[in-house]
Amino acid sequence: MPDKTLDYFTKISSIPRPSGMEKGVMEFLVEFAKSHNLQYFTDSTYNVIIKKPSNRPKCDKTLILQAHTDMVCEKNGDVDFDFLTQGINLKTEGDFLMANGTTLGADNGIGLSMILSILDDDNLDIPNLECLFTAQEETTMQGANDADFSKLKGNCLLSIDGTDEARIEVSSAGMKVLKYSRKFTTTPLNSDSPIYKLKLSGLRGGHSGSEINTNRKNAIKLLFELVKSYKDVKIISLTGGGKANAIPRECECVFSCDRAISELQTITKNFNLTYKAIEPDFMVKLENVDLTNANFISKSGELIEFINSHKNGVLEYDKENTTFPLISNNLANIKLTEGVVDVIVSIRSSVAKLEEQCINELNSNAESFGFKNELLTSAPFFEKKENSYLQGLCKTSYESLFDKEAIIEGIHAGLEGGVFASKKKGLDICVIAPNIFDAHSPKERVSLSSIFRVYKWIEKIVKDF
Repeated sequence: MPDKTLDYFTKISSIPRPSGMEKGVMEFLVEFAKSHNLQYFTDSTYNVIIKKPSNRPKCDKTLILQAHTDMVCEKNGDVDFDFLTQGINLKTEGDFLMANGTTLGADNGIGLSMILSILDDDNLDIPNLECLFTAQEETTMQGANDADFSKLKGNCLLSIDGTDEARIEVSSAGMKVLKYSRKFTTTPLNSDSPIYKLKLSGLRGGHSGSEINTNRKNAIKLLFELVKSYKDVKIISLTGGGKANAIPRECECVFSCDRAISELQTITKNFNLTYKAIEPDFMVKLENVDLTNANFISKSGELIEFINSHKNGVLEYDKENTTFPLISNNLANIKLTEGVVDVIVSIRSSVAKLEEQCINELNSNAESFGFKNELLTSAPFFEKKENSYLQGLCKTSYESLFDKEAIIEGIHAGLEGGVFASKKKGLDICVIAPNIFDAHSPKERVSLSSIFRVYKWIEKIVKDF
């Protein structure tokens, strides 16, 4: 019942669900379970487990279906929207379902809605179904960590949390989120000093795992590259980026500089033209502003050098699969507050030794500029399971339906599978999804035709399991 998937997604999209605030969607799932006379469990993290027994005679097979209930909350700077209180404004354009200037939440609301549609179909031939809905996937994976696997009997877990149709994801990178902080001395600015505001916007942004290798430019890195070319800049205020798992689309800096605005405008125009070919919607705006009693950080040059020296993007590719990142770093967020500069980065890798080496190098560089480091969150990677029953079932099911090859591969994005695999040894995990584009950005959209195909795919997997 693909139409029901869209109905459920519309209902879920009306419920605010930033990471850590999934109580509303948990209550929605509980009401769903009650209205369908299904057994359910909840916990204090807002995880939900819903079970539906098989309608086959004496069936002892159990399949776990999984999705997460939270979403990445990103919006364009000119959009007035409160993710804590408002539902997502949906719209369709051709084959795409999207939102108005905000993230859509198809990651992972579409997967969640597909599972509800499966549960809502009493005519579908099913094994025993255990449906696990986890919270806080997009930030800490706390829901996956707190999930009570003693309530789950299944040894095969199908997660509907990918981004590409016909791709069966069977391994993923781990992710560590670090914060670098330094307290700078602030100094009053001379009253006759010119003050400028520089804003970069219009970048594509996107998922810092699955799209880190697509040459998407980082707004924070670009701003500091430009500011360095201005020379002798005194930084007054600074903010850029958003969530740790999103490539920054916007960055803004207020600063003083002794050069005339006409000189800076020439540098800015040339800089903008340089990156327009890569980022078609890239915009750079520089203007004079009036501020009274402004303070600047007295060693602005050290901050500028630190950000420009900080390694960002894909740091190493697989030698055999030359487009697959082994390790990457996303400079995700920067903020200046009362002289304290906080920088958030997210490091992804499926190779422990590379991850350790990268973190040591980043920490050493940060320390050389006077920054302290703090590990905020850590999520494990998971490896491909050999002799997997579920991998073969997913592949043959798709190919028999659509006469098109399904690819089994690992991904660079972080998935909850790493946590699940550590909680239940030998768990057979596959991740599938419809086509979702520009996840973790306000350009996020999902293909409607792909939703219908993938729903049929899930139906066949369930029926053939």
